[in-house]
Amino acid sequence: MPQPTPTAVRSYRLYFRDASNLLANPHDVDLASVEDARQLAVLMLDKEITFPCAEVWDRARLVCTMRRDG
Repeated sequence: MPQPTPTAVRSYRLYFRDASNLLANPHDVDLASVEDARQLAVLMLDKEITFPCAEVWDRARLVCTMRRDG
């Protein structure tokens, strides 16, 4: 029986920015892709009503920024 192919996992850091655009509440996550990290950031931003913005970082590289509508 063939062994399942392991999925590569990367570490991402999700940051939230407050209304003054200051970094707050970093979250380290291990996920399979940039798309997974982006989707998680969107879900977390929906629940973190205090913060209007979330960023996804892959080490020193900014992957994307999401802003809450309104």
